[in-house]
Amino acid sequence: MHVRIRLGRGRKVKQNKPEVRRLAMGISVLLQPAVLAAFVLAAWRFGTDVGWTRDFVIPSGAFSHWQTWLAIAVMLQIAVIALNRYGSSTNLPKSEARERESILKSEFDRVPSIKQ
Repeated sequence: MHVRIRLGRGRKVKQNKPEVRRLAMGISVLLQPAVLAAFVLAAWRFGTDVGWTRDFVIPSGAFSHWQTWLAIAVMLQIAVIALNRYGSSTNLPKSEARERESILKSEFDRVPSIKQ
């Protein structure tokens, strides 16, 4: 006995929307200071354990361990890399690719050159 289930097709999901890619790039830029802060807190706590620094700001609990802060920093960095890859994908529509090239060219033209 064979049973066939027919499902409706529904709406198509549009891939690679420019707005979503820009949002991904914006979120990745905002996450980079959080990555740095987590690495600094991991180093501070590690320094406290070794005896190089004074007391850590969080004396007890899950966030009082340097391993926790290091894991948070690594996970945030992976998220930043993934968002950057998604945001700057090579499957850009031609109009957006031209727009990005013109922006990069105008930014490059603004940089003063050193003449000898």
